Amino acid sequence: MEEFNAMFLIWLIHVGIAAALSAPIVFFGRKRVHWRSWELLTLVLPFCTWLCLDQSELSLGKSLANLGEPFFFSLAIPVAALVRVAVGTKVNEKIFAGVLIAVLCGVAAAVFFVVPSLPE
Repeated sequence: MEEFNAMFLIWLIHVGIAAALSAPIVFFGRKRVHWRSWELLTLVLPFCTWLCLDQSELSLGKSLANLGEPFFFSLAIPVAALVRVAVGTKVNEKIFAGVLIAVLCGVAAAVFFVVPSLPE
């Protein structure tokens, strides 16, 4: 139960960082793109991707210091929102939003594999 609480707290901090940085972009870009509620998965799916990798056998050798990795890819979420606003309605919005979510999951996986095992 302690591990669940710790991961939930890390996720909440991750969401707080991503939401605080993305909120102005979403607010000011609301006339250029049509935001949908399912796009909030950008706050969940990349973290779930990272968490699955962290709980797998691939994380052998990683320490508690590596629990800061989600904060790196939480910075990618406002960048994706900015790209979404910049592209606007030039492409199919639903497909582009889905592609951006997949890219964010890839960024989360890349962060997992690129960040070495950090000493505690």
